[in-house]
Amino acid sequence: MASKTKAYLIGGWIGSLAAAAFVVRDAAMPGENIFAFKTLNKLGGGLDAAGNSVTGYSMRGARMFTFENYE
Repeated sequence: MASKTKAYLIGGWIGSLAAAAFVVRDAAMPGENIFAFKTLNKLGGGLDAAGNSVTGYSMRGARMFTFENYE
């Protein structure tokens, strides 16, 4: 059943990426049946990451972990 079913997610932010992972795991849906509609050119929204192993990596969402409520 899951191979014929399709999932359509609005946004490419972390919530949609997590939803896709759960649909694959819990509903055994093939990844090619999952579609995320987004406007940015990167997946992950505020949690996107960039960089390389030579100069290092940066993840924009990590900035919130400096607040006391995340420590």
